[in-house]
Parts: sequence; C-alpha cells; structure tokens
Amino acid sequence: MQLRPSIEQTLSSVNIISPYLSQTPLEFEKSISAIVGTDTYVKHEYKSPVNSFKARGALTLVHHLKNSGKVIKVITASTGNHGSAMAFACKKFDMPITVVVPEGADRSKVELIKTFGADLQILGQDLDESKDIIQKMDLPDDCLFIEDGAVAEIVAGTSTIGYEITKQQREVLDIVFVPLGNGSLIGGIGSVLKHESPDTRIIGVQSDLAPCMSYSFQQKASVNTESCDTFAGGIAVRVAIPEAVDLMLEVVDDVILVSDKELKESMALFLKAIDVLIEGAGAAALAGALKMKKELNNKSVCLIASGSNVDKKLRQDIITNYAN
Repeated sequence: MQLRPSIEQTLSSVNIISPYLSQTPLEFEKSISAIVGTDTYVKHEYKSPVNSFKARGALTLVHHLKNSGKVIKVITASTGNHGSAMAFACKKFDMPITVVVPEGADRSKVELIKTFGADLQILGQDLDESKDIIQKMDLPDDCLFIEDGAVAEIVAGTSTIGYEITKQQREVLDIVFVPLGNGSLIGGIGSVLKHESPDTRIIGVQSDLAPCMSYSFQQKASVNTESCDTFAGGIAVRVAIPEAVDLMLEVVDDVILVSDKELKESMALFLKAIDVLIEGAGAAALAGALKMKKELNNKSVCLIASGSNVDKKLRQDIITNYAN
C-alpha cells in the first residue's frame, strides 16, 4: 500500500476539509526564537475544533468512505486525538463510530471523544493492545477498522499542513521539527515539503520511552518495542506500521529522541512564551529543537505544535513543577 500522497491528492484534501476547518496560523514567535536561539516559527495545529491536527486526516477519510457507500460504520483505536477527530468527522458526515481507548488514556481527550457522540470503549493497556483487541473482533462486513498511520486518506489530510506552510512562508525554511508517533503527521508534511521545498530538512522527534519509529529509521525497517511508557499519549507507540516506516524513510531526514522531562520542560516553555499549554506530543518539536540548539545557528526553524489536549492532573504537574 502506497501512503505518500500526490500533490493532486493534497489539493483534493484541501478542498474536502476547507468547509470544516480554518487554516491554522504559522507565526514567527519572538519569545520561542529567543529560547531556541534562531528564527523560529510555530504552526499552531492545536487551533482546531478538536484541539489537534488530526481532524484533517479524519475528514478526508470519512468523506471518501461516505461517498463510497460501502461502509456504514467505523471502529478505531486511539490514545485520544485521533479518536476525537474521527468522532468529529463522523458526526459531520453522519456515520456511526466506535472509538476504543486504552486504560489510562488522557481524560480530557476521552471527554472530547464523548462530546462528538462516539460510542466509547476502554480496552487494552496501551494503543497497540487496543488495536489487537479490535482486530480479533468479528466485525460485520460494512464496519471498517481504521488504523491511524496506515490509511492513505489520513496521510493526504496531514499533507495539507505542509501545503499551508509553503503558502504561508515565502522564504524557504531550513528545518521543520515534527512530533513522531505512528508517522501519519510527519509522512504527510514531509511528502509535500520534499516536493515543494526539497532543501528543507524534516526532523522527527520521539520520546525515548517510545522509540520504535526512531529505531525503525536507524535500521531502515520496522522495529517494534516491548513498551511505550511515555506520558505523551500522542506519540506513545510501540508497534511500527511498515507502510508508515517506508514513507518516513522517503521523506524524513533524521529522527531524534527526547526524554519525558524534556517534553514537560518544553510544555512549560510554550506556556510561558505563548500562554498556551501544549500537550506532551505537541511540545516534542520544541524539545527536539532545543536538543539540537547548537546546530541551529542562523537557520530558520518551524515547530509543529500538534495538539493542546491536557488533563487536569498533567496541567497541575507542569504548572507546579516545571513552569517556575
């Protein structure tokens, strides 16, 4: 299965999502530039009805499913943001959905899934176990299991972020830092930027407690890990999807690992700089840029701030222990 979208597929997705989503801002952030030590722009992907970038891919996918007439209902597994985005899209296109989340999923994200009317089930210890449980279910023929990261329409949706960046930023960016979980975000953004701005480096940032895609990048093959113990649910993945790995190897220049402490520190820095508490996965791009700070002198950098769904317990932890 080929996940990399063509420019025509990206433009088609732009047309599909535009009635439901506004273009997210790409802004030069003076305070964050001072922190990173070079000109730094932030793509504010949390500014959406689901507080994350995920609605782009979900709307693109559900639009295609609805038009096909072959699918009556969908089921998916999620740590939160993908599930709420799919619930949002299914509500817009009047398609029933079941969202399975693992135990311990971020409560703010679970509540958002409920807000959009999805049937919610809590099954499994982590995302990949939730997926395993679904795949063992006896689903009717007209009910489709959606695996985020393995669906071409979802990647076409995320590619619209790259398209927007090329229209919003006249000068070529040197580096774009992208949170890396199952690969759908970086695969989409990278597909467009490598076509439109081939000199721009694409760098994925992953938690060192959930490093399967980093290992896969290094070994140029899918590598799974036994656990994914990061608090950052949006990038808590332990099973690498082969097709997503293939796309990553085509469009990504490097993958770096950061600690959970560095992710939390970056959440606090975002809060201080722009008065928004970005979620752990969303702060990964900033954590990655800070990790490479010595290499960024005089380079223009873009950070993908991918989401801002943070539950009360984590919010308090960041404010109490990291924001001072």
